[in-house]
Amino acid sequence: MYRSGFARSQSAYETAVNEVFETLEEMEHRLSNQRYLSGDEFTWLDLRLFMTLVRFDPVYTTYFKTNLKRIADYPNLLGYVRDIYS
Repeated sequence: MYRSGFARSQSAYETAVNEVFETLEEMEHRLSNQRYLSGDEFTWLDLRLFMTLVRFDPVYTTYFKTNLKRIADYPNLLGYVRDIYS
């Protein structure tokens, strides 16, 4: 994430942004088959991902220009964030 925000060239920025969204797509797919990243149990990895996803739309899309999609555009990631938040 931070590599896109602090990229020193356009190509470095594009590479970093593509990697961010490839990872989001992978997590979206993973969460379509299971409740948490590691299966059915909440782990510290879920907490770390939650903190990143909560900040993604208001912070990363604005300041780091990682704005190809919003978390709201990923139904499984959005449900995951809502589930953990509640």
